[in-house]
Amino acid sequence: MNGIIMRVKMHFCLRKLEKLWRDNNDTITGEAAVKFSNTRSKLKVLKALQAVGCADLFCPDNSNRPYAIRAGENSSIYTLERSELWLNRIISFIAGILTAVMADCIVRVLIP
Repeated sequence: MNGIIMRVKMHFCLRKLEKLWRDNNDTITGEAAVKFSNTRSKLKVLKALQAVGCADLFCPDNSNRPYAIRAGENSSIYTLERSELWLNRIISFIAGILTAVMADCIVRVLIP
């Protein structure tokens, strides 16, 4: 359950970052970067995004707070992969239910 919550937080954080990157030429620096990572939770999400290649964090010496957040190589690909994964899960779930219902109907027709 914890992984799902983190993925949701990563998704919303990435959407906000993409909007800011679009406005600031793919790099957030200075006060905006510090404000974006002002809580421990946000910093944890940013580190997770950095781990999957969606964001590059540049921290000053011996600090956890980034002074610059730059777009990573996989930011748009990550969003696409996640949405495709959930779409496949939903379609598979519906197909499984339809298969069970159809099999039951076929068995009832063939065996009176």
